[in-house]
Amino acid sequence: MSFSTDFKQEILNNELKTKAERLAFISAVIRQIGSIHISRNVINFEIESESSELINKCVEVIKSLYDIEIAITFHPVENSSKFVKNYYQLTLPAVATKQIATDTNLIEYIGDMAVGFSDGVGFEFNSSEEIKAYLLGIAVTSVSITIPVPSESDSRVYVGSYSLEMRFNNESLTYDIMSYFAEFDIFLKKVKRGEEVYGLYIRDSEMISDFMAYFGGSNAVLELNNIIVSRSVRNKTNRERNCVIANIDKSVMAGQKQYLAIKAIDEKIGLDKLSDKLRELAKIRLDNPDLTLDQIAELVGGGISKSGINHRFRKIMEIANSLNK
Repeated sequence: MSFSTDFKQEILNNELKTKAERLAFISAVIRQIGSIHISRNVINFEIESESSELINKCVEVIKSLYDIEIAITFHPVENSSKFVKNYYQLTLPAVATKQIATDTNLIEYIGDMAVGFSDGVGFEFNSSEEIKAYLLGIAVTSVSITIPVPSESDSRVYVGSYSLEMRFNNESLTYDIMSYFAEFDIFLKKVKRGEEVYGLYIRDSEMISDFMAYFGGSNAVLELNNIIVSRSVRNKTNRERNCVIANIDKSVMAGQKQYLAIKAIDEKIGLDKLSDKLRELAKIRLDNPDLTLDQIAELVGGGISKSGINHRFRKIMEIANSLNK
């Protein structure tokens, strides 16, 4: 199973304690994956999903609200690439559908005539728990999360990016959902994905972790945080290694410049023209082009520091530059 599927199955275990919370949840589910059939003012809802766990949750919630019989059918669907997906379809009888539509404000009416889904959320919330129940219904039907995965060549290396997205076919609903999440310090960005298709997304790993923690997805949060820590440690190691390599390269380049400067002085005026200290240093560099300043300081001895060696080399470079001019 995918990370998204595991997360959605985990948060489906959330308890919906009150009637209002259960209505909010089922309202969001129908809004996202439900379809409405209206014929001569007879309304019929259907809910279709690949997830048997989600369908079972819907049956549990609806039966706790209404004493009705619910029909569930199972059917495979083959797409254009010949890949078969299994779908579960939950069908509500007309009498229950109309009651749910009334209780959740899902349906817009003109007089007694039902004309379609209402705009935006439509549900009236009286507590943060009811908002959370509605957002839970949105998450289990709509969220798609991708996280870095182990590389095929090295399981210690994670490749890929962090991404969370939910899609909607109603712009007002999109804004409503974004606003409700913002009340809980979870900030999503909006994007238009196509004609009448809107997306809310997160690309920040910590905000994705906060999103999952809001719904109590502790296993998913733990898995994600382990990846974040692993990549952070590896990135730090890589930065330190790159820093060491860069310092070595810098030291080698400086040594080469010093070597060339000393050769130029020797050819133009001779090293005998240098002071004793500079001449000693120049000969050491000529014999050891790749030594670091610390290593040269050890050869010179006398307690001179790396800074002192660097100061003498600057003097040598100044002499070489003046000769070149």
